[in-house]
Amino acid sequence: MKQEPKTTKTKNNYKRNDMKIKYAIAASLLLSLSAFAQKDEIKGLKKIIEKDTPPTKEDFQKFKELIAAGEPKMAAATNEQKADFYYYKGAGAALELMTNPMAMADPMKAFAMLDAAVDDMNKVIEIEKTGKKEHTIEIKEEFLPRLKGLVGQVAAQLAGQKMYKEASSLYAIAYKADTNDKSQLYNAAAMAVNGQDYDNALKYYLELDKSGFTGEGSVFVAKNKKSGQVEGFPNKASRDIAVQAGEYVEPKEEKLPSLKGEITKNIALIYVQKGENDKAKQAMAAARKNNPDDVSLIVSEANIYYQAKDMEGYKRLIAEAAAKNPTNAELFYNLGVVASTSDVAEAERQYKKALEIDPNFTQALVAMGSLALTDEKKIVDEMNGLGNTAKDNQRYDVLKKQKDGLYLKALPYLEKAHKLNPDDQYTISLLAGMYQALERNDDYKAMKAKMK
Repeated sequence: MKQEPKTTKTKNNYKRNDMKIKYAIAASLLLSLSAFAQKDEIKGLKKIIEKDTPPTKEDFQKFKELIAAGEPKMAAATNEQKADFYYYKGAGAALELMTNPMAMADPMKAFAMLDAAVDDMNKVIEIEKTGKKEHTIEIKEEFLPRLKGLVGQVAAQLAGQKMYKEASSLYAIAYKADTNDKSQLYNAAAMAVNGQDYDNALKYYLELDKSGFTGEGSVFVAKNKKSGQVEGFPNKASRDIAVQAGEYVEPKEEKLPSLKGEITKNIALIYVQKGENDKAKQAMAAARKNNPDDVSLIVSEANIYYQAKDMEGYKRLIAEAAAKNPTNAELFYNLGVVASTSDVAEAERQYKKALEIDPNFTQALVAMGSLALTDEKKIVDEMNGLGNTAKDNQRYDVLKKQKDGLYLKALPYLEKAHKLNPDDQYTISLLAGMYQALERNDDYKAMKAKMK
């Protein structure tokens, strides 16, 4: 067997080892260069952020270029470099929004920048958990609280202008800035509902429900001597200081009720809105398990069944609510509405219960008047179908007397309803028709004049 010369193999090993050394040196150089590049970019970002004068348009352009160049290199950066980079990135975005009017030209883009800035600052806090806390204290004690306060103020202004989706976005950012303050997430959810952004509203409410948030607590308030307005304070101590200084009077502590039931109810109602009735029923059942005697929850669950066109379920739950709260006229009125399509006598019984509780319940008065007219169409149709024979004329007189009897039974309810709500066109049209049929011409003319 022919053997290979040993000298050849040894030379090849030298060559391979030499190549490995060259690759290692090259890789080391690349890492070193990358590290230098990262440091240069971070220095560049720091220089722009810490300028004595407000950054220019050119500064922000350079800032963005440094961010774009530096971000891909963060995977190989040290934790300290990463913390610096994301700190300056977040601070730069916030600074641009505060100093560059053009940055707010597109509100949703501006909100996205704010959101990203908060994410960057939270990323810095996470990075510095296990090392040197170069930026954490400043972020927690200054940057995020100031940003949260500013964002909250703007969100409240937008809500006042009925820009609900935009307000919701900002409240969500305020919550990211301080996840211990669940009230900001509650505000975000409420604004999302108002803006019909049900997907985000559901997401926020589910997070609140999972966290156990109730919203219970105390609010410390006092009246401003100058404005006469009642104002809130972050705590009792700051309120007391303002009162002692003579600027405020009438200090009070107001208790905030639990929002737990409302949150669960809204989760269920959003599921209904999305057509997910099974999830809605499950959510409401869970809410009722925790609050079995809360009549408002029973009614809310009943409304879910109503929207799902489950009238038997609706009737059962409203009856349960009425049994727990027998002085609530609206509950008995609702039972009457459900019964009116199939059992007139039962509907009348429930409407009368409602009116016993509240004699001026306009809807129940109109319902009683309308109920009295249940057989009107049948009678009128038969009258219109009669001929001119003596027998037909005799039958016509009987039917007319029956019809007039219906009107006379309905009139007291409808006239009272009209007195309580004189502009309601439905009641006016019913009264006009009946007055005309009863040949009460002056009353008819008076109603006719009110018709629009």
